[in-house]
Amino acid sequence: MQSQDNLDPLKYESDTHTTPDAPLFRVPPDMKRDPPDVPASASVYAPAPSSSQEKRFILTIGALFVIAIMAMSIFAAIPPSDFPKGTIFQIQENSSLGQIADNLYSDHIIRSKTLLKTFVILFSGERGIKAGDYLFNSGESIVKIAWRLVHGEEEVVQIKTTIPEGFDVRQISAILGKDIPTFATSTFISKALPLEGYLFPDTYFFNQQTTPDDSIQAMRNLFDQKIATLQDQISAFGRATSTDIIMASMLEREATSSADRRIIAGILWKRLDGNMPLQVDSTLAYALDKDGTKLTSADLAATSSYNTYKNLGLPPTPIGNPGLSAIEDAVDPTATDYWYYISDSNGNIHYAKTYAEQLANEAKYL
Repeated sequence: MQSQDNLDPLKYESDTHTTPDAPLFRVPPDMKRDPPDVPASASVYAPAPSSSQEKRFILTIGALFVIAIMAMSIFAAIPPSDFPKGTIFQIQENSSLGQIADNLYSDHIIRSKTLLKTFVILFSGERGIKAGDYLFNSGESIVKIAWRLVHGEEEVVQIKTTIPEGFDVRQISAILGKDIPTFATSTFISKALPLEGYLFPDTYFFNQQTTPDDSIQAMRNLFDQKIATLQDQISAFGRATSTDIIMASMLEREATSSADRRIIAGILWKRLDGNMPLQVDSTLAYALDKDGTKLTSADLAATSSYNTYKNLGLPPTPIGNPGLSAIEDAVDPTATDYWYYISDSNGNIHYAKTYAEQLANEAKYL
């Protein structure tokens, strides 16, 4: 008989269990325990944030967004580092807000087109911008710029300049140089001479920053506007516009009244068509830059394409810049039997039908 300590465990298990699937070892009854109670909400993941945490997160993101927008807006509102001080920015009639913003941005006056549009609309609406010339002497915030544009605060001192009818480029340059001390008169003359006759005489409002190009463009633009009103009369007269302008420039120098200019126009067109020399003192005076009443015999003999005593036809260019009335007189001449005329020291015109009558007038009035 064997002791219990030497029993074979496998044999023991097989003797005590008849179920083939039974475990090899039993858990003693005193070691059996139910698993601890675990809440249903428990998981292996981190606990979900509370509603207060979500609110703080959203507020933080919102605050950062607002700060970023404000920072960008403040930066955009500051004048550009290359702000063009002393610039005059021109706004034409009927310019759109988009065009104005684009131009201000291109000229480095503002940093943000969007901000400018926003402030302009806030101040008055898109159609509130007023046309004009705006002076920017120093860098300005975009808010101030928008305000100025809306309220028409140009800050440009206007200089009233009157160009008399018939004045030539040299005379116009002298007026501009007197009215605008910094005006480049020599540059004006060199650029304007090719346009003699086509710079309309009128009253203009310039400023200290007006350049020769600015003044020339203003006078050319007005000429185009004015001449368009006479286009039907010019076409009906049947001569080239350039020819009419030359004649009108001569009439401005020869007489002051429209009635006399029309009679003289009739005489000069008739002499021109008859291949007779025009014998007009003012054309030679223009070439010599002299007073037409002080021409000498030597002057009358000068070799010049503007000497209408020696050359047939009109001078090669206008001798001044005629006004609208003189142009109208040139294309609407008065027909008479006169072929000659002279002007006395008081500006009165005396006409003659024959050369003998002309000589008698010269002896009497000159």
